[in-house]
Amino acid sequence: MRTLLQEQYNKYLIFILQDAKYQELRAMKDYMYRDEVNISQNQFAALLKAAESLQIKGLSDNHSGGGSGTAAATSS
Repeated sequence: MRTLLQEQYNKYLIFILQDAKYQELRAMKDYMYRDEVNISQNQFAALLKAAESLQIKGLSDNHSGGGSGTAAATSS
């Protein structure tokens, strides 16, 4: 990714995230800024999958130690 960004520098970059929905991106942003996120239980698996692909510390299993934040799923 770093090489791609260095070779294709443009101040208006576009990233295409396969299978990532707006709700998941918003939840991940909330997690990164607030250190917690509340989502419905049926969104939890998709959120973890998207976090894994982006390697978001604390939400994905790729990083040991994780963050101190909380991801809570509510039933709905």
